[in-house]
Amino acid sequence: MNLLIVDDSKIVRRVLTNTMKRYFKAPEWPVLNLFEAEDGLIAMEQMEKEKIDIVLLDWNMPNMNGEEVVEAVRANKAWMKTRIIMATTEGSKESVLKMIKKGANGYMVKPFNEEAIFKTLDTITARMPK
Repeated sequence: MNLLIVDDSKIVRRVLTNTMKRYFKAPEWPVLNLFEAEDGLIAMEQMEKEKIDIVLLDWNMPNMNGEEVVEAVRANKAWMKTRIIMATTEGSKESVLKMIKKGANGYMVKPFNEEAIFKTLDTITARMPK
């Protein structure tokens, strides 16, 4: 499992990294590789280097925002199976629907707790090979 956490906040990236380590633990998930990016441009570079299974993605970031990342990922046939979970403060119904229509597979509104993250991951990973 290769997971990319994209957020301009180092604290949010650290919290999500620690939460992912608790969720994707052995023996059910034997291998977890975590990658981080502080903006969408770095995320795109990381995705070119690694096969990413899941992206946890903030919306509001410098250089390339989350909406632009979703559009770029969904425009690339090689990344069509990559699951995208928005993890953002943008929680209006319009925002959620907009990103789901663009190709996000899940949505979490900050501040979120571990239970909410695990519930979202349960839904996203239900059909993924382990």
